Amino acid sequence: MEDDFERVLRNIIPLRTTEGQSKVMSLSEAIREFVKPGMALHPGVACTPPLAVIYELIRHFRGKDPRFSLISLGLTTAYSLLVHAGLLRKVTTTFLGDTYPSPGPNPVFQKAFQDGTVDIQHWSLLAMVQRLKAGALGVSSLPTKSILGSSMEKDNRDDFAVVEDPFNKEVKLGLVRAIHPDLSFYHALAADPQGNSLFVPPYAENLYGALGSRRGAIVTAEKIVSTDFLRAHAGYVRLPGSRVLAVCEVPFGAHPSGMTAHGIQGVGGYAIDNPFVFTLRQACKEKKTLDAWMEEWVLSCPDHSAYLKRLGEKRLKSLKDKARPDAWQEDYESIRQNLSSDEPANALERMVVAAARKIISRVKENRYRTLLAGIGASNLAAWIATYLLRQEGYEVDAMAEIGFFGYLPRPADPFIFNLSNIPTCKMLTDVSEVLGILMGGENQRCLGALSAAQVDRWGNLNSTIIPPNLLITGSGGANDVACGASEVLVVVPHSPFRFVPDVAYVTAPGQRVRLVVTTLGVFEKMDGDREFTLTGTLEDGKSSAEERVRAIKEQCRWDLKIAPQPRTLATPTPEELALLRLFDPHKFFLTENP
Repeated sequence: MEDDFERVLRNIIPLRTTEGQSKVMSLSEAIREFVKPGMALHPGVACTPPLAVIYELIRHFRGKDPRFSLISLGLTTAYSLLVHAGLLRKVTTTFLGDTYPSPGPNPVFQKAFQDGTVDIQHWSLLAMVQRLKAGALGVSSLPTKSILGSSMEKDNRDDFAVVEDPFNKEVKLGLVRAIHPDLSFYHALAADPQGNSLFVPPYAENLYGALGSRRGAIVTAEKIVSTDFLRAHAGYVRLPGSRVLAVCEVPFGAHPSGMTAHGIQGVGGYAIDNPFVFTLRQACKEKKTLDAWMEEWVLSCPDHSAYLKRLGEKRLKSLKDKARPDAWQEDYESIRQNLSSDEPANALERMVVAAARKIISRVKENRYRTLLAGIGASNLAAWIATYLLRQEGYEVDAMAEIGFFGYLPRPADPFIFNLSNIPTCKMLTDVSEVLGILMGGENQRCLGALSAAQVDRWGNLNSTIIPPNLLITGSGGANDVACGASEVLVVVPHSPFRFVPDVAYVTAPGQRVRLVVTTLGVFEKMDGDREFTLTGTLEDGKSSAEERVRAIKEQCRWDLKIAPQPRTLATPTPEELALLRLFDPHKFFLTENP
């Protein structure tokens, strides 16, 4: 006869294959039920952006003037559709622009800024994450090293305060105010019907937005799975179902971005659809072409399944195939015959190699253990330096702000966050740990390498605004690197527009910027001097050292300090050129403007 204990063991104790109340619904239903005009919406990035949500918001709210506020780590090309469709009145972000094939301003964002149709509040990447984290923690603010000394300190005075450190009277701290979206959206690799959601690293901003949102989160997922499936991969489950309002199965829900599956069986990853991104970027140049693009890919597709059907099975299969860790080798083979290390280096290539050499020497001289590079020429220089230091047996780990640590970039794609780099990482984490601790924390020795739209003679950087109303892109992580790294090197093409006496907008303060490498020369701060001195010129095979110094002086709009005997930096070796051209075979970052 069965006793009470046996009945409990049989009826109460066993795990259920799927737990809790189902919140499964279509994305269209979720938007219709939970999104209301005037809301502060947060499309979060915990492993990949929820781009299917953007299309669905446009289908529901275009022409209705919903006046949304958008809170986002970065508005890349796809997010321009929300602005173009007239859905936004305010944006709080760290970046507005294009990223592929190279970073730059987006005409849609620029026009909105010039016309004043969208209010833009600029932050740095780490500070933005800290604001979301404060919201999730339920505290009014969190301390930060970022923002201090930049134009954002003044512009954001309602949400940023400078205070005396109560435990160290000699130090000033920044405080960022907590931010609470009304509703967050995240795209997960998998979720169960209750909303417990599995995300794979790098975690970028993490799930703070969902945890601190007033209403909760809508989760789109590549696949809806059982709770048993999540139990088997509990280390990857980052969001509890109690914070989730709706779960929507949306395969390829990050497209044209990509998704990595980290070898988790039963769900698949896919590569970034770079040609698709590039086509959208081109369409953004004119209203007529963007209207046509939106009609084709958003408005004439009633839902996400119609969008996938339009993409076609062949394209989707190809993206899945390219998600393999070794897929870069096929890309390399396709361009191998066009590569040559014999062709003379152009000015940008000479600049990048010169910067790589300076990184190598600075790392050795100051015993730096990590490198953190921004997107563009700076990351190419850091990549070359990382590999050449590795050849010498010097241990230095490359990091990327969204959560890469100890990665070795694969050839054929210079985009710093391309998914082929993920399998090479020694560790995968998030923005807060990389920028807040591994770069800028206690006992860290990190050299930062940055690019910028402008740099001045004091090392201040501007990547945000050319007054009165020309929008560039924004800080991204540049301000955090400039405020937190042990030392910063800047790589920027030389021109009177880009190398200026004083920047009009300080995206990143120049105190830690110790060295600038341009297409013409090398500039360093000597013996504690706040101002740069020309210490070297880049050999170009055409001009003498005296002619190069004279050309540099002519392009500087201030009385440039010049070292007694500026050094000459030799042209790149065949090995350096081969390494550089492997990383950027299409010269996305290495094409000289006519």
